[in-house]
Amino acid sequence: MSSSGLIDLDRLVPYLRANLPGFQGPATVRRFSGGQSNPTFLVETQSDRYVVRRKPPGVLLKSAHAVEREYRVMSALSGTPVPVPRVHLLCEDELILGTSFFVMDFLDGRIF
Repeated sequence: MSSSGLIDLDRLVPYLRANLPGFQGPATVRRFSGGQSNPTFLVETQSDRYVVRRKPPGVLLKSAHAVEREYRVMSALSGTPVPVPRVHLLCEDELILGTSFFVMDFLDGRIF
């Protein structure tokens, strides 16, 4: 993992406190290294670990980097035999992090 780079904790933490039940800051954030699509971050508090997936900065094709679609698919797969992490919320308010993002549980495993 590398430094946070693209996550503003001063905007993210208050948003999560207000919208993610049980979230308690303060929090730290680190960007997962590797991957070629959407920037992905580990957000850690004293008691929990979450993953934030967001679109990359800049001008994007409308159908590219659709974290909204990823969130909906993972939500739909919850409770099925397909192993997906629990997703918590989708934020489409670009004032928070500059683009849409979603929050899910952190699970140990490999990143492809």
